Amino acid sequence: MLMCGIMGYVGPQSIAEVLLGGLKRLEYRGYDSAGIALGTARGIHLAKRAGPLRVLEDEVARNPPPPASIGIGHTRWATHGGVTDQNAHPHLDCEGRIAVVHNGIIENAAALREELSARGHVLRSETDSELIAHLLEEAEGDLLHRLQAVAGRCEGAYALLAFDLRDGNHMCAVRRTSPIAIGYTDSEVFVASGAIALAPWLSRCIYLDDGEIADLWPGRVDVFRLEDLAPVRKVGHEISDSGDLPDSGHHRNFYVKELFEQPAAWRSVMRGRLGDADAVDLTDAGLTEGALRSVKRVQFLAMGSSLHASQMATERLLEFAQIPAAADLASEFRDTRSFLEPGTLAVAVSQSGETIDTLTALRHAQSLGARVLGLVNAPGSTIARESDFVFDLRAGTEISVASTKAFTTQAVALDLLVSALAAAHGRGYDPDHLAALRAAPIIAEDFLAEFLLPDDLVERCAKAPGVIFLGRGQDVSLAREGSLKLKELSYIWSEAFAAGELKHGPLALVDDRVPVIVCSTDPRHTTKLSSSLSEAVARGAYGVSVGADLRGTLHIGLPIQDATAAYLIGALPLQLLAVTVAEARGCSVDQPRNLAKSVTVE
Repeated sequence: MLMCGIMGYVGPQSIAEVLLGGLKRLEYRGYDSAGIALGTARGIHLAKRAGPLRVLEDEVARNPPPPASIGIGHTRWATHGGVTDQNAHPHLDCEGRIAVVHNGIIENAAALREELSARGHVLRSETDSELIAHLLEEAEGDLLHRLQAVAGRCEGAYALLAFDLRDGNHMCAVRRTSPIAIGYTDSEVFVASGAIALAPWLSRCIYLDDGEIADLWPGRVDVFRLEDLAPVRKVGHEISDSGDLPDSGHHRNFYVKELFEQPAAWRSVMRGRLGDADAVDLTDAGLTEGALRSVKRVQFLAMGSSLHASQMATERLLEFAQIPAAADLASEFRDTRSFLEPGTLAVAVSQSGETIDTLTALRHAQSLGARVLGLVNAPGSTIARESDFVFDLRAGTEISVASTKAFTTQAVALDLLVSALAAAHGRGYDPDHLAALRAAPIIAEDFLAEFLLPDDLVERCAKAPGVIFLGRGQDVSLAREGSLKLKELSYIWSEAFAAGELKHGPLALVDDRVPVIVCSTDPRHTTKLSSSLSEAVARGAYGVSVGADLRGTLHIGLPIQDATAAYLIGALPLQLLAVTVAEARGCSVDQPRNLAKSVTVE
């Protein structure tokens, strides 16, 4: 389950405008329907539609709601039930006085549905979310106590937001894993699933932690432990996002905009951490020389593109810092690891800082005695708040679901970490490598300004039944990232392999319809990669090399030789290939089907 959008507001402003404005800022997370519920003198005014937010906006413009003082809104990513108006949120109880929005999955929904139906409740949707409204209808007490009781009956990971017209002008929120941000002024209160939605109205917010419930009134927010309603004192956080709506500018979509923002994002990562002197300073992340020296082993925890960046860093740690390291799928870590060696630094890598698999793995690593470094692009996120050290990527908001600048800034940040660990353990810095890293942004800008993808490559990939990516060493992770981008955006089946595996099965997939793209940014592996590409071309494949010229059908050269910097530059043509092929096939680029930006439920 992927992160939907929640927005709630109590106050004197136009409720519909605030809700739609907040949801607009959460669109990038991925969704397939949207809705709002407003508390008015005539009852709850409900408007919800399948499709993009603009469909709902048109409906509200055609049928303006009556004045309201409270409201909740939602953008849904379907789990239980198809993409229909009826399954869209918010959901109401039988009497139409309670409104609920929900992110996550209620794992015992089937049993609850059967119970409620047996007791005469009329269920209007196929969703698990509607059940919450009916459970609240049955519960006793004020809204806070009823929501506490209902949360106790709902198994799973989720965030809930509800109001009851008969319970005063306030709403209540619960967090079990899925994020909730809250802010208020003297006369109003805002709540959302991400602080970016609050940015037009507020500069600070609080975040609910897991197992907390909040009672939200204009000018006042009371937070309690969910289990016993013991009061919880919260600390405010700055909202780093601007209040402006995201804009792709002169670029044709956000993916391309963010692709071209990468050189600037790399500079931002290095600023204050890699100066003109041949030294890396990570004290802003809390990583003093003493903290670095205490590290005996590194365990990376990540998913998707973050895992690929972590796999690159693992290769470098083993080779240059001579520190044992591993990069594991965070989703598998809890079930496969029962111990960690003393002195292990667990590095939780996540763009959003809310990835549930990575957060769960982080907590498991802490239970095994590891200290944790959170490497995130959201310093106020849950992973950041629960980590011992925090490395802020400072890459700016990434709107497109398919990651570009977050992936490469993670690679830059992790390379700085490798260099700092190597120096702390007496292996020193490589001045040539650090110089190449400093030069990478301007080299990338020149490359992006001049590079054109060959039309033949785009056409062959667009028509291919599948595409194979190969690499060795660090280029295995680059190949995996190139493959992921192509399948995310173009919906073409693609797979990445370590080149040595080609003869152990994947070669059976090769014929004259299948492009084989070989990543070769590390000069040490050129000879063996050339042999692998030759084997594929001999069987009719359209062979492409990225980096070193491997004498295939097509070569995409890179303007730098240093392995780490070449790795960064090498990601650019693979990202461009994915978007160009997707556009040739008529696919949605910023919001690929079935995907969303942040995975917050296992």
